[in-house]
Amino acid sequence: MNEAHQHTGSWQKWTVLVLALPLLYVLSSGPVIGLAFWLRESTGWDGFYLVMWLYYPIIILGHDHPLMYYIEWWVVDVFHTVGPG
Repeated sequence: MNEAHQHTGSWQKWTVLVLALPLLYVLSSGPVIGLAFWLRESTGWDGFYLVMWLYYPIIILGHDHPLMYYIEWWVVDVFHTVGPG
C-alpha cells in the first residue's frame, strides 16, 4: 500500500511541476523584461537583448495580445521606463 501511495505522490509532483513551470515563465516575463529595460536606460547595458531572446516566444505573439498589456504594465508603470527603440 505504501508503494502505491509513493507512486501517486510522485505523479502529482510531476504534474504540478509541468503545470507550474509554464505559468512561472509567463508571470516572470513582465518583471524580467521591465528590469532589463530599466537597466538599459540606467546603465546603457545592452544585455537586455538576452532577455528578449529568452522571452521571444511571448514577444512574437504581437502587441495586441493580452499578455503584452501585462508586460507593458511592468515596463511602464512599475519600472517607469520604455522598451527598446
